[in-house]
Amino acid sequence: MPSQNLWLRAQQYYRRRAAELLFRRPLSISPEQPLISFTFDDFPRSAFLVGGAILKGLGLTGTYYTSLGLLGRDTPTGRMFEAQDLTSLVEQGHELGCHTFSHCDSWDTGASAFEQSIIENGVALSQLIPGMEFKSFSYPISLPRPETKRRTAHYFQCCRAGGQTSNVGKADANQLAAYFLEKSRNNILAIKDLIDHNRKVRGWLIFATHDISDNPTAFGCSPQFFEQVVQYAVDSGARILPVIRALEVLQAPGQIREAAQPSRVSIARARTPLVQATAAPTKALVSILIPAHNAQEWIADTLRSAIAQTWERKEIIVVDDGSTDQTLAVARHFEREGVRVISQINQGAAAARNTALALSQGDYIQWLDADDLLAPDKISRQMEAVELGGGRRTLFSSAFGKFMYRWYRAQFVPTELWSDLSPTEWLLKKMGENLYMQTATWLVSRELTEAAGPWDTRLLSDDDGEYFCRVLLASDGVQFVPEAKTYYRAPGAAFSGSLSYIGVSDKKIKAHWLSMKLHIGYLRSLEDSARVRAACVSYLQRSLIHFYREDPEIVRQAEQMAEELGGRLNVPYLSWKYSWAKLLVGWSQAKRVALVARKIRWSSQKLWDEALFHLEDRGPVGQSGRVKMQPETSAKSAARHS
Repeated sequence: MPSQNLWLRAQQYYRRRAAELLFRRPLSISPEQPLISFTFDDFPRSAFLVGGAILKGLGLTGTYYTSLGLLGRDTPTGRMFEAQDLTSLVEQGHELGCHTFSHCDSWDTGASAFEQSIIENGVALSQLIPGMEFKSFSYPISLPRPETKRRTAHYFQCCRAGGQTSNVGKADANQLAAYFLEKSRNNILAIKDLIDHNRKVRGWLIFATHDISDNPTAFGCSPQFFEQVVQYAVDSGARILPVIRALEVLQAPGQIREAAQPSRVSIARARTPLVQATAAPTKALVSILIPAHNAQEWIADTLRSAIAQTWERKEIIVVDDGSTDQTLAVARHFEREGVRVISQINQGAAAARNTALALSQGDYIQWLDADDLLAPDKISRQMEAVELGGGRRTLFSSAFGKFMYRWYRAQFVPTELWSDLSPTEWLLKKMGENLYMQTATWLVSRELTEAAGPWDTRLLSDDDGEYFCRVLLASDGVQFVPEAKTYYRAPGAAFSGSLSYIGVSDKKIKAHWLSMKLHIGYLRSLEDSARVRAACVSYLQRSLIHFYREDPEIVRQAEQMAEELGGRLNVPYLSWKYSWAKLLVGWSQAKRVALVARKIRWSSQKLWDEALFHLEDRGPVGQSGRVKMQPETSAKSAARHS
């Protein structure tokens, strides 16, 4: 039973994170007065006859999320609405919202079936009230799968979920938060505190419930309680508005256009998005975004490779994340060539990437670490694929070769990821076969970037792996462009501050485990088959060595997760070369011996490759000559590697 509860909690966590992070539609919440909306799901007749009467008595209106397949039926929330209730409700100024025709579970129902139920609900409404259309949506029962959220967003100006909180600052119009009254119906003080807080922060508080009756079901509340809540909301000075009218007050994207063109695209007509794509410029703008921290030795060559891109419409943004060496000074040397350089206090690579993204204007995003290189035609090759018909939801990848100093000896070793793949097949191969694509290989449209959400600043390692999982989930699939090339400076302990190196750092170990749990949740949100579960167990087994004897609690969780997936984890393998150390000092110390030996090997290879690079003097990719550092900087660099 404890393991079942753990797995249930893990599943719920994955669902929340997937729903929160993907397919976002940014909405700024900054009204002059706080906003409050009252909404009813399904909806029971009592929600209109009793709850609606309470609202009407105070001159207010609400939003009723309707599943027309429930019309006239008896359900766990009471007797459902009748056809004449819909007309009366609209005549009184209330709003009708969509809740799917068949009251589909937002997670358990497949995305295609869920979308069909949305369309069916719209058709049924147009038959009952000609000319009437749904403009907002409420997810039934649970949070949506990522693909369900993406498809649903095409039909509505906003979508509402749960969350038991208000919407403050930057919200997601594709998943607005709501507070279900039945969860606090015996605690009016909690509701009052929430309303008071909403007033202070000038947020948008959306209340939700089901039936309003003297003997409410577990999903509703009594008329007395509901009236207390409404009256306190009025007394708070908030504007009480139904959902779409509140959205208009916030001047959400699309509202001015919708007001000028009240005849919306019919939900019954195919899958036309509400906001049509505008004609793109002749050439798209590509933003090359470079986070940098203590990269004085590499940043100049990286910037040269960015400047040398043959795709002319580009912007280059460097965010120096509190470097303590000369990284910032070297980067500013390139400002005369149009590079934009920003400095911030040290917050980590993910935060620096988020800063760069917030400053960017590009139609496409090229991520580039401060020690990696792009072939001169890398972006051009991928943009050619875009112009030949690649969609905004297509994710473009490229070949990459690993090197230390001598980029011209980079080893390009194809894997099964070097091909056109669906999101499911890509993640399955990555996790099941221990494969990866380097960060700079990707070219990502602005639409995909915004759908994926920000980089997760909690992750001190594998932040790129987790981030591009979300990009993949938001995509229609990966298109591999073999002619495009990226040069990846091989990571390792020899490279100071390498994010990919975990070692025995407690913070990195915990961050890596978090990333792994998110990976597994993302893949299982796409497909939960036997082959997926087997790939997840393999993924757990390969990474167990990072946690074994370092964090027993993580090991225990990993073992329980593997069991729930139908597998079993074994003691991680340690190379036979260190068996003597295992016999002498035990497994944990033998692992440390292996890490030290690997670091020595990497450092030796790096020093040898650096010596040959300077001897051969080939310079950066596509150019000759190297950046000339100031004498004191060169001395510091030499001291760092001595």
